[in-house]
Amino acid sequence: MMKVFNVAWREFVATVATKGFILGVFLPPVLIGLVLTVMPLLMNQAAPRVTGRLAIIDHTGDVAARVQDAFSAERIAARAAGQAVQALEESGAPEAAKRAASMGKDAIERQARDAAPTLTVEVLDPSTGVEEAKAELLASEGQRKGEGNPRLALAVVPPEALKADASGRYGTFDLFAAPKLDGEVQSDIRSQIATAVVDARIKASGFDPTLIRAMTDRPRPEVKTVTAKGDQKIDEAAKILIPAAFMFLLWISTFTCGQYLLTSTIEEKSSRVMEVILSAVSPMQLLTGKILGQMCVGLVILVVYCGLGMAGLVVASMMSLIDPLNLVYLAVYFVIAFFIIASLMAAVGSAVSDVREAQSLLGPVMIILIIPMMLWLPILRNPNSGFAQVCSFIPPISPFVMVLRLSGSEPVPFWQVIATVLLGGVTILTCLWAAGKVFRVGVLMYGKPPDLRTLLRWIRMA
Repeated sequence: MMKVFNVAWREFVATVATKGFILGVFLPPVLIGLVLTVMPLLMNQAAPRVTGRLAIIDHTGDVAARVQDAFSAERIAARAAGQAVQALEESGAPEAAKRAASMGKDAIERQARDAAPTLTVEVLDPSTGVEEAKAELLASEGQRKGEGNPRLALAVVPPEALKADASGRYGTFDLFAAPKLDGEVQSDIRSQIATAVVDARIKASGFDPTLIRAMTDRPRPEVKTVTAKGDQKIDEAAKILIPAAFMFLLWISTFTCGQYLLTSTIEEKSSRVMEVILSAVSPMQLLTGKILGQMCVGLVILVVYCGLGMAGLVVASMMSLIDPLNLVYLAVYFVIAFFIIASLMAAVGSAVSDVREAQSLLGPVMIILIIPMMLWLPILRNPNSGFAQVCSFIPPISPFVMVLRLSGSEPVPFWQVIATVLLGGVTILTCLWAAGKVFRVGVLMYGKPPDLRTLLRWIRMA
């Protein structure tokens, strides 16, 4: 047992005590945290102010005036301030940070008003040619660097926009934008002209547009989750991403260390170090020690990333999204997934002498193991569907599917948890037995790499 421990400790230290491992584990969270910190500051910086003209050819006679009102200086500033405040309120910041940020709401509104575009609506004669009006969009391209008052967009509203055809359908309008026009300004122009057209249709039908819009405005209540600590606002996107985070965390910790095990085994075999080690320990002791050592490395990765994720949820006041029992399930299925993957990696690494040779043997298995990554949205949408339940009992992907299902919103029958854990235990014993057979034969064999049929023969004959 002491020999197995010594091999495991050597494998653990050889992997963890390297600059590459330390940078690979700790640098990504630091970079992500830096991006999340700096990005809002960069996004809050005011973009160059857009100034120009919006030309409109209105063949209906009822839309142009509404567009002019929508793009008055007061309306543009009010929309910009409203969007800035809404973005603040809908941010995923903690409640304390929101309260602190709300103290600067007036300043945010002033900044948004100052940065709002200045658009002058230019109503053209209905007889104006469209091509002639569009030509000025190109002619004014060189003036949009703060010089003059260029034409930025052209809207053409035909009579059909306010008149329904025999089937009751209305026509639309055409919008032409100058090259490289700011996307937000372009979206606002399209939205406001569409609103003006709809208001003109409602008015032409004899109704009050303001009253109709108020009646048809859909209520959007703030959904809150009832928890032991009170009602809490929950981000719907987070409810979808957190189960995926559990699965990806399991995937990263398992396959990272599995890859370390594969490469270290190949390097020791190709450099003949394996022969020296086998003079002191048996092949099974070496295999067990290497797997246990890399499992400890995987636990380090799992604890680091899981701890950072939990800290982020605490800061964001979203801990109610995590069931503590899910962390227990994550640890259990990590052990199952790691032993399956590690056994495969160790067996393949002992049978080949080059990483390229290993890829040809691992290819078919890797394709199967990618299934949870490709189908995590359908599985998460219906965790108890027949497809999800079948995938839960397929040994190579069972741990990943179960972690995804258990961290979702729909409860999984407890008997399936017990059954998949027992299935995982049987799979571990089978994989270790098969890996031991291959490892005992392949670790001292050189030359032509074996194919899958040869590996199966080793398992049967060894």
